[in-house]
Amino acid sequence: MLKRIVILILGMILPLLAANPGEIHRLNNGLEVLLIENQALPMVGMNMVVKTGSAYETFATSGMSHMLEHLLFNGTTTRSQRELYNDSDRIGGYNNANTGRYYTNFMMVVPAEQVLAGMDIQADMLFNSILPPEKFEKEKGIVLEEIGTALGKPTTQLEYDLSSLLYAGHSLSLPTLGTYTTIEKMGRDDVWEYYRNHYRPNNMILSVIGNFSSDTLLAHIQDIYGSAAPANVAQAASRGMATGFQIPQEQRPTVGTQHRSYGGDNSVIHLIYDLPSENVDRAVIILDELLEASIPALKEESRQAFPDLLKALDYAIHQSPISNHLTVKISLHREDGYERLREFIEEELSDMRFGMSEEQLVALVARRQTKFLQNLEKPHMFGIYYAADFAEHGIDATLDLLLEDEFEEANRWLKRQRLKTTPLVLMHHPQKRTGAQVAGEIMTELSTPGPGFTLIVRQNTASQLLAVHLLFKHKAFFESKYGKDAAQILHDCFGQRMKSPANQSASERYGLTYTVNDNPFIPMDNIYLHPDFGYIRVEGLATDLSGALGFLQTQMSSFIPSREEYDQALNGLQHGMHQMGRNKAGERFANMVDSVLYMPEPHTPPTNPPSYESLLSFSQEYFSDGNQIVSVVSPVDPAVIKSIYNAQAQPVSGSPEQAWDKRLVLPDKPVSIEADGGGERSHLFWGFVKEIAPGDKAAVKALSLVLRDKIVFDVREVQGMAYGMSAGVNIVDDKGLFYIRLGTRPQNADPLIPQFPGYFQVSMVSELTEADVQKAVNMYLGRMMFRRLSSINQAYYLGHSQYFEGNMNADDSFLDGLKAVTITDVQRVAAKYLQAENPVQIVLR
Repeated sequence: MLKRIVILILGMILPLLAANPGEIHRLNNGLEVLLIENQALPMVGMNMVVKTGSAYETFATSGMSHMLEHLLFNGTTTRSQRELYNDSDRIGGYNNANTGRYYTNFMMVVPAEQVLAGMDIQADMLFNSILPPEKFEKEKGIVLEEIGTALGKPTTQLEYDLSSLLYAGHSLSLPTLGTYTTIEKMGRDDVWEYYRNHYRPNNMILSVIGNFSSDTLLAHIQDIYGSAAPANVAQAASRGMATGFQIPQEQRPTVGTQHRSYGGDNSVIHLIYDLPSENVDRAVIILDELLEASIPALKEESRQAFPDLLKALDYAIHQSPISNHLTVKISLHREDGYERLREFIEEELSDMRFGMSEEQLVALVARRQTKFLQNLEKPHMFGIYYAADFAEHGIDATLDLLLEDEFEEANRWLKRQRLKTTPLVLMHHPQKRTGAQVAGEIMTELSTPGPGFTLIVRQNTASQLLAVHLLFKHKAFFESKYGKDAAQILHDCFGQRMKSPANQSASERYGLTYTVNDNPFIPMDNIYLHPDFGYIRVEGLATDLSGALGFLQTQMSSFIPSREEYDQALNGLQHGMHQMGRNKAGERFANMVDSVLYMPEPHTPPTNPPSYESLLSFSQEYFSDGNQIVSVVSPVDPAVIKSIYNAQAQPVSGSPEQAWDKRLVLPDKPVSIEADGGGERSHLFWGFVKEIAPGDKAAVKALSLVLRDKIVFDVREVQGMAYGMSAGVNIVDDKGLFYIRLGTRPQNADPLIPQFPGYFQVSMVSELTEADVQKAVNMYLGRMMFRRLSSINQAYYLGHSQYFEGNMNADDSFLDGLKAVTITDVQRVAAKYLQAENPVQIVLR
């Protein structure tokens, strides 16, 4: 029966993938190539996986793969560092990289017509880098800043300690970033040898996703990447430490309790269960979904049994070619009596039964196929998502998992498994701290099917996804009435409801996935974080739009959060804030800057979360049809979508007419504030505010891009005094904030502060050329195109423009205006605005 159902599901989905055929090739020099065409995309993503990462390092070389990733952006035999950046920006490219345990992944995303130029840049970096000696110490400084940023988070210590225990005797126990000691002592010649050994085409996998013809492109790939010479790749040997795929000789303890201390506020316990290696790939996928569904119930049972002990309960599966583990993480309010709680949880876990029903396995197929389609719309995500699998298992084994043909066998095996063994326990105790530690056819239409309700419909005939973005207006206003974080709690409740067995079954029929709250630390998710609107994002298969949209409307209109959903959401919010490891100095600094430069919020921010009764009232107003902007992107005629929606609700009485956004003020005198932050990092701000004429906004944006490029390059790349920083001009309505803002090590603060005013002088653009302006503009436009690749992000920008500008096309219009900016425009606005008046300087040491 199951096989017939799987065949039925695949019969619906595989035709959707037929437009994206994949081809696997191997060049003569050993480079493996995966080509997947997606003619609907305006861009092409090239992801090169180099099969080396922290798993191939030793105690002496820890962090070398990550250090090398940074160094490859510093120049080649034919391009200087500046030319590498300029060449990429000139074609609107996104050029980035990340390092993992078994891989270093280099991603390049470019407009389709620039694919050969993008490949040329990428191949030049990979095979012809020179690792300039004069850049080595600067890059060390940047990596050290990155390590310092990571070590400032209590969760990092938890992760490092857990890895050191799980993978004792193996390089997997070492941090990917490296350590202060290994980076400071690392020599350029050692990194050069590592580069020449590992960066060989026969040690790489290239995946190319996007708008191209495979027959034509393969010949160009041979020309561009095929000339690099292969070689035997020698893996590091270390006495007493296994690397790569070697099994460590060291035997870590398997039972008992290991104790550590860390910089968090609460005690944390990890229960560590070893998982077998057979059937692991598919079984882990099944097990992960089963635990995701069952752990919340265990958490609630444990909280009811031990309300004074349990703060939070979560789990993670750690999979590697060396060993596989399940960890259950228990956060405590206090340690007294924790053994009873731990024993209770262990007993409950030992009674769990694993294995999916036939219907659940079918649903798993649909979700994984939806995920595959989503990643084909975001070629950079395809490389990121599959880089580890490619490096550890190869292309064929990774793609085999898409068809799920062996999941039934893995499921039968999983049903026989139990967590009967006594786990190894890792317990973290809080440190005692002093105060100082503290393409296809596109058509878009706007309609108003009900008073206060806005519907935006975009047709993309080349897309096979349904994307629905629900924007809920005036969040700050409603939260001021009902309670702090009311929207996040309500969204979480809705997410729980959609995961209920009945709703999950209905959702899976349409392949629907939901995003109700985003992680603010994930790059690009920050576009969704704003105090005056909330959102729910829904993506699925465009096979039964009437059924999918009708189901979604019914769920939204009838939704009333239950008391249990409210309790779980509130507990999850409080646990999440704890887990994020608040950067108190950073928050204090941000508040200091905002208090000087921005008008106060019009709505009094609440201090406490809503009660359950208040949440019900909040839901009625906030989730009402009259408080929504719904954006739908699908392959069907807009008229079909509009016929499905029929809203009757009125706008919420008393709610604001306009969206609220942070508004800049014009300081009437210079401001200089310096305070002791009591931390390991200093936070610096310098800037001034000017009124900006409406016709100057596009040119000022181009000026901002030029200034940012020059400032960041000087502070970060030349001086190596910052890792994360921002600079340029932030335009808000009729005003612009000209600024530089960064965090740095305390010893860098005094040398940097006197430099800041000099970055905002007309002389900064005196030698600017038309090519410089076009490079900066194209760089930004490429980033913006990159953010608008997926259907769901297109839906977001349409709704956002309608809410804040009253024009769903405002985003496109601004980008079109930016394309027309010339060097004359930039020089004109520089002369007009680059005179600091009443500057603001804020320093938190």
